[in-house]
Amino acid sequence: MVVDHLIVGAGTAGCVLGARLSEDPERSVLLLEAGPDYPEGTAPAPLCDSHTLPGAEWDWGLSAAVGDRRVGFPAGRLVGGTSRIGGAGAWRPPASDFDAWATRGLPEWSFERVGPAFNAVETDLQFGARAWHGDAGPLPVTRCGEHELVPPMRGWLRAVLDAGHPWCEDMNAPDATGVGFNPMARRGRARVSAADAYLTPAVRARANLTVRSECAVERVVLEGSRAVGVVAGGELVRAREVIVCAGVPLSPALLLRSGIGPADGLAAGGIPQRVDLPGVGGRLMDQPAVILLAVPRAGNGDEPFLQLSARLRAFPGFPEDDAFYLCLFNGIPVDAQLAALIRSDRAHWLIVSDLAPASTGSITVRCADPAEPPVCDLRFYEKGEDLERMRAGVRALWELTKHPAFVQTIDRMALVTDRMIGDELRLDGIVRGRAGSRQPWGGCAMGPASEREAVVDGACRVHGVESLRVVDSSVVPVPLRAGGTLTTLMIGERIAARIREGG
Repeated sequence: MVVDHLIVGAGTAGCVLGARLSEDPERSVLLLEAGPDYPEGTAPAPLCDSHTLPGAEWDWGLSAAVGDRRVGFPAGRLVGGTSRIGGAGAWRPPASDFDAWATRGLPEWSFERVGPAFNAVETDLQFGARAWHGDAGPLPVTRCGEHELVPPMRGWLRAVLDAGHPWCEDMNAPDATGVGFNPMARRGRARVSAADAYLTPAVRARANLTVRSECAVERVVLEGSRAVGVVAGGELVRAREVIVCAGVPLSPALLLRSGIGPADGLAAGGIPQRVDLPGVGGRLMDQPAVILLAVPRAGNGDEPFLQLSARLRAFPGFPEDDAFYLCLFNGIPVDAQLAALIRSDRAHWLIVSDLAPASTGSITVRCADPAEPPVCDLRFYEKGEDLERMRAGVRALWELTKHPAFVQTIDRMALVTDRMIGDELRLDGIVRGRAGSRQPWGGCAMGPASEREAVVDGACRVHGVESLRVVDSSVVPVPLRAGGTLTTLMIGERIAARIREGG
């Protein structure tokens, strides 16, 4: 049997494509996922509760290099992907990010053109009547109310506002800046993932859609310059079109294992080159995040961990670029080693991040063995003013922690002191030594064929390969100043419509 569309990865974008393409009963769709599947009503409690962060059981367990350290590189390994194990955030990038995307020879990805697809994703429960929001999409997007703010959030909000940053009613407005209620994909306190929203029982019942879990894909199979299927579990599964939706960093890694990529990198892994695409694995963009810890006062441990977020105009002392991110995670459980250091089994995470750093990293593979994880190097702070921006951001965050409204909600700050922040060498150690991955983009960058680093065209078709697309966050060619879920869903919606239109 040859299916029409074989989708590799039932994550955020894969769920959209599986649902939308199978709306046409004449198309056969096979959705392959390496991890487990939990149809409606069968998911373990941690996957359903937006007050928790699910554990490593549903994560690929990947890591990335930051200098001489390795940091976690979260990626969901189950139907629903990272949208099922993350913080349920549903935050859009500003309109100007898509206009920057369009200037790379991709006019169809301007804000004006992507807006309808964003709206098709969501039912915004507060602002659905506004022109830049949706009121009939499968994903519910909501926010908490002021009366629901837990004390640490209320104190942190007061600190941010008193520092001169504006209140933002709708963080998903096209030009949103300031601090506001974090938009989230949930019903009540139940997390709503891409699987929950798109792979409903009615969709799963379609005769032309098959969801196959616990089925890891080893490589894409090429005959000449055409993709004809994949090898999964040692079996060749044939298809008229292969759509890779494995996400960052797994989509670039799959192309590389299949012989699609730069000659030197493939040769180093002993992989015969089938298609010369120098950009595969390049232009990896991430948002370096530094966490300061506060020890909570006694609480019940069953409170929402995320209620507010801030995208601020400028890092102190730097030009405005709407890339200064601040956030508070409330009462996060910590491991035994950290608990011993801070003398508490929970901590508030005060997060500062750069949403648009100049530095970029890379994704490579050591060999063609799919059991060998990809090699990710984030290369934080290698370019421009990235390091100085984050130093300024950490200093600004530290000052916020001293605001009386916040201080009265915590027991103490942990592992950082005024002296450390005031000492350039020690501050540099904090900025470098605590930086982790917050939101990766890229590795299969979109662009015209004339661009050396481009991997896919504006319809996500892989350059130089027929019947092969990559459709997920790895195709993003510019830094996006937000989280990934809504944008990845939007990409899935746009490409599904493009495929159905014959493009």
